[in-house]
Amino acid sequence: MPSRVDAVSKLEFSEPPTAMNTTSRPRLGRWSSTLRTYLRQAHTGRSQACQGPEGHGEKIWVFRHRRSDQIIYSFEERLDVPPQGFHALKQLPFNGKKTKPAKLRKDYWSPMALIQFPKGRGAVGRSVYQRLRELKHLHEVSWTDAFRYKSAQEFTAADEKRIADEKAAGNEYKPVRSKAERGIALNAQKTNSIADMAAVLAGYGNGNAIATANSVTDGQPHLVQVSISWANDQDKDYAEAWSKNVTHGLLDEPAYTSGNEAESTA
Repeated sequence: MPSRVDAVSKLEFSEPPTAMNTTSRPRLGRWSSTLRTYLRQAHTGRSQACQGPEGHGEKIWVFRHRRSDQIIYSFEERLDVPPQGFHALKQLPFNGKKTKPAKLRKDYWSPMALIQFPKGRGAVGRSVYQRLRELKHLHEVSWTDAFRYKSAQEFTAADEKRIADEKAAGNEYKPVRSKAERGIALNAQKTNSIADMAAVLAGYGNGNAIATANSVTDGQPHLVQVSISWANDQDKDYAEAWSKNVTHGLLDEPAYTSGNEAESTA
């Protein structure tokens, strides 16, 4: 005589398990696809609506560390205003011991340049900002084996003596940077950032919003006018060339001039 447990088990599993699985799978798939659709719509709506305050992206401040030549890009005029300081600190990678500061000190960081776009062109500024940060990150994490060796400006007296001795013996010797020296060299992104600014503002790179289609020129790319104000106007010479849509100036008017500038422009 069958027990009560056997009767219950027969009642529960009267239908084959395969039938239960086949009926539940499509239902679960429909729920997951519907959920993905809702999430995609919500994400798209948020990205289109969140454009920041008015004028967001029309100014890009380029800050430089006075001692290490580290670079930080920012939409704000000051770095020590929370949460801007926290987000700015995340732009600095860890390149070794004592290469990343614990906080941003006002006496070490100062504006190197200010990139300004026309009013209403904040979307162009945000596109340029994104590409400048991507290029900066690429310089810091992707470098060739040649970066392991010292440049001529880094040679010490011992390095020069070793190079001369090896050359006299018919050998070639290249001084190698130590781990600390590589970290210092990776932090110094001033010259790279200026070259990146010249390239991005010239319209290079796929999807660069600074190159817009112009109906007057039969759809040919038209570069948006940009002005750069420098703390030191000689810094712009680190770039090989600047496109015609970029004009240069000074962040602050000089307190003293020799007078030769006025004579040359007269």
